[in-house]
Amino acid sequence: MAKTILCIDDDPFYKDLYNAILEPKGYRVIPAMNPAEGWKAIQESRPDLITLDIMMPEAEGFFDGYGLLKKLRSGEETKNTPVIMISALGDPEDVEHGLAAGATAYIPKQEMSPDSLVAEVKKWLGEK
Repeated sequence: MAKTILCIDDDPFYKDLYNAILEPKGYRVIPAMNPAEGWKAIQESRPDLITLDIMMPEAEGFFDGYGLLKKLRSGEETKNTPVIMISALGDPEDVEHGLAAGATAYIPKQEMSPDSLVAEVKKWLGEK
């Protein structure tokens, strides 16, 4: 059965990009446009991995991607789900902050390529 990847990003360009990169590699991709949609999708589909943007509009009590990450890491069923933060915030301090907050990996959007995304996904799903 295909592994499920939940891609949370408010930019339609990235939503389509993640789908175009990951679906041909055999993954089931579920898009979410904000952290609240993402949380609902997590409850319904229990994804194997999550990609998460940081800067998104507030929705239903989630102020940004960090709010959702905190909720994920505090939940018994979600605390070990790999989360790859993918953000336009690409300074070393931003990367450090994301990893310290509980992200499994952090990819600045300006450095992301299809190959680098697939490599990170495979790495954290334990695939070769």
